[in-house]
Formats: sequence, structure tokens, C-alpha cells
Amino acid sequence: MRPTTPRGLALAVLLEVERGGRAQLLLDRALDRSDLPERDKAYVTHLVYGVLRRLRLLDFLLEPHLRAPDRLPKEVLWILRLGALEWLLGKEDHARVSPWVEEAKARHPALSGLVNAVLRRLKPREAPECVRLSLPDWLCQAWRGFFGEVGFAEGFNEPAPLFVTAYRPVDLRPGPIPGSYIWEGPKEDFSRLGLQPQNPASLFAARLLEPEPGERVLDLCGGAGLKAFYLASRGAEVVSYDLNPRRQEAGAKTARRLGLKVTYRTQDLREPLKEKAKKVLLDAPCTGTGTFRAHPELRYRLKPEDPKAMARLQLELLETAAGATEEGGVLVYAVCSLTEEEGEGVARAFLERHPEFRLEAFSCPLPVLKAGLGVYVAPREGLDGFYYLRLRKVDSKA
Repeated sequence: MRPTTPRGLALAVLLEVERGGRAQLLLDRALDRSDLPERDKAYVTHLVYGVLRRLRLLDFLLEPHLRAPDRLPKEVLWILRLGALEWLLGKEDHARVSPWVEEAKARHPALSGLVNAVLRRLKPREAPECVRLSLPDWLCQAWRGFFGEVGFAEGFNEPAPLFVTAYRPVDLRPGPIPGSYIWEGPKEDFSRLGLQPQNPASLFAARLLEPEPGERVLDLCGGAGLKAFYLASRGAEVVSYDLNPRRQEAGAKTARRLGLKVTYRTQDLREPLKEKAKKVLLDAPCTGTGTFRAHPELRYRLKPEDPKAMARLQLELLETAAGATEEGGVLVYAVCSLTEEEGEGVARAFLERHPEFRLEAFSCPLPVLKAGLGVYVAPREGLDGFYYLRLRKVDSKA
């Protein structure tokens, strides 16, 4: 049945997410097709992201009131989670229980009484830290061992502003780094306005290259080319490589609308490149543990072995990047992940193989979670968690 209420639409999206879909894409598609007013669409977004970000805690709060939650119809279990979210966020019983009971009646009338009873009996319950943060135990423990604490992960469960990178003069509230701003209006045709939605932590990876006008720059694993846009805006001659031609086609269209010139080339970057440059950026594929705010479902899908598997691929890609970096040039490695394996672990393994590269220090204007062999950025105030490494290839003729 087609959802006619904000709660019904949120429920429909979450059922698709459970089947393996990506929350961001499913939600955008559902809202684009919906006739709901903007205020109701905003509430759908609030519910979908809120329940996914707090899922483990919500199940913990529901646990004392359910004998066999796994046996409940999926629709009913998600209704209970959504109702528990509204309770957790302080919504009064009269405003939250009845609407969810009605959603249950429309789908499983015989269980509407259970929904009513459970949602009225919810009580505060002290949760272990990993449960309170809705993190898988393996990742929570890994972070505690590597960073010394996990409280920073609370940032993943908070809403964030919409950051945009501006390629024309704008009158917007500034973000945390130059060129980044906060968009506070409704969804727009951003490229028409000279804007590109982009997290400042992602933008900073491109800024680390410090491109000069006319300088040749290689953007590896560039996807649609968001970082390439910034590099091109600084006057650099940018070639963006990726394996996915569809993303590149979309990026090329956006670049044209922004008035920027980026050359796109499609290639498997586990194979050597036929060209070199003084500036090379590798924003490598990763587990995405720094993007749990925007992709909250990801935390429940990752496995303990995933960071090591991704680190092996990242090292292969770094080999290509190293070969494409001219002597005396700069290589920036970045991942939107906060694991030891994909950050410092990759850096150590790479530098052991490549003594011709030297670590190059830089000042980071974003909140630093850990610094040493590269820099980890904390996911605070709407930022994605990121890892950056800047290297200089020694000039053998110097």
C-alpha cells in the first residue's frame, strides 16, 4: 500500500533499507515522489535517520517489553522502534502512541494492542557505552583501543547542516574552512547556483594538495570529481581517474554547469598510469566508518574483517599513485574512515616499501582526533571522520 502519512513513508523507507538498500538514496527517491508538504518531508527524514542512528539503543530499550522481537512482523518491529525513537526524543505519549497504533492497525490489526502497550511502558534504561552509541561491539572496542575513547562517535548520531562548496560569490554562513558554507534553505538545483554539496572534511583533502594555477594534478578514485572541482577552480589542469564511467559522466555534466574544466579518464587504478604529475590525490575506497552520520545503516553491515580487506586494496592503489607522482612532488592519501588499518596501518606499510617518500606535516583547521603518522579528523559539528596523509617524493637530483 502507498504511504499517505509521514510515519507511513518513513516505515516504507526503513523496510527497503532492511532489504539492503541505501538509506540516503531510498529516502531521496521517496521524498521526490511524495506529495507530502515540506514540513512532513522533513519529519520523514528526521524519523529515518534518527532510528537508524540510534537503532541498537532503541532495540535495547524495547528488549524488556518483547519476548521474541525476531518473530514479530518486520513492519511492527520498525513501528516499535520508531515509536521508541519519539519517546527517546521527548515526544509526549498523546502525540506519539496513537499515530503508531494506527499504522499498526493498517498493517497488522491484531498486534496494534501490543504496540500500544509497549510504547506506553517504555522507561529509561542504562545502556553500555557501545549500545548507547549504537556501534557494533567490534568497532567500538577497536576505537577504544586505538583512540583511547569512543565518545566522539556521538557526533555520528546528531543531525548535521548541509555543507556546500561555493564556486561563485555567495551570501551564506561560512563553514569551518575557506570555500565551505552552510546551506539553510530547501533543496535546490545547487550547480545552477555555483554550489556543490560537500562535507568540509572531504574538501580539505583536496586543499592539502595546495594546487597552483597551470599545475597538472591527478585525482585518483575521483568518482564524480567533487575534489577535482576544487582543484580546477584553483586553476590547476586536473585529470580525474575512476573505474565508474557513469559517475564520471554525471560529474562532467556538473563540472560544465559550474564552469569548471576537468578531464575524466576511466581506468582500473590497480594498474599503472601512463602519466605523471607533481600533485597526486588518492581519496581511496574505504569502509566509510567516518560517514556513519550520512550513511547510518553502514555501521550494522560492516564486518570485523572489512578494514583489513580494504587496507589491502588501498595499498595497491597507493602503489599506482606513487608511480604517478613525479620526483619532488606531493602525494595526498585520504579516506573517509577512522580505522587504524586504513589510516596509519596503510601509511606504515607504504613507507616501509617506499623510502623515497617522506612524511610532510601540515596544519589541520578541523578538530583532530589523533595525529602522528597522518591526521584523523573527529566527526564533530557535522564533519565526516577522515584520515589524511601528505607525502613528498624525494628528488634524487637534489
